[in-house]
Amino acid sequence: YHDMVQMLGEESVLFFPSSYRRAIKYNQKDAANAILRTEVLSRLSSYAGNDAQPLYIVTYPEALAEKVVSKNELSDNMVRIAVGAVVDVTELEKRFFELGFRRTDYVYEPGQFAIRGSIVDIFSYSSENPFRIDFFGDEVDSIRTFEVETQLSRERKEAVSIVPELNVAGSGEFVSFMEFIPKDSV
Repeated sequence: YHDMVQMLGEESVLFFPSSYRRAIKYNQKDAANAILRTEVLSRLSSYAGNDAQPLYIVTYPEALAEKVVSKNELSDNMVRIAVGAVVDVTELEKRFFELGFRRTDYVYEPGQFAIRGSIVDIFSYSSENPFRIDFFGDEVDSIRTFEVETQLSRERKEAVSIVPELNVAGSGEFVSFMEFIPKDSV
């Protein structure tokens, strides 16, 4: 994985681990692995195929053996927000609660969100860093990722997909990971 990231870039190479811890505690879910798995599913569900930059997925048999949430389930439980979009913050808060997010003063782990004035912080299960959405009235003014420890911004985003913990949200329709892979993939 690391060799491929060095050669092809971080945006092109994704790691799809098992959702369970291996070294010490078997049958316990690992939150960091859940984020990586959800990020891969999110990227694959919005992958444009031939027109887009190729994606490379590094994984292993134990990870592939686990069922994943279906594309429909993922799409139904995803909130997409883009810069310039008009969003009612009250409705957004209701949607976060419906998806199982918890409101806190400050976000520090996936599944949490905070609203402070015109700023909404949300820690999606599809990203290693939380998002800071800055509103000007009801219009999304900017979206940035930020560091939990320092609260400092990292990078600007034009649009984000916010995904809840998928094994909790919705009806629980699970399929093989291979259903997310485009048919002409190698």
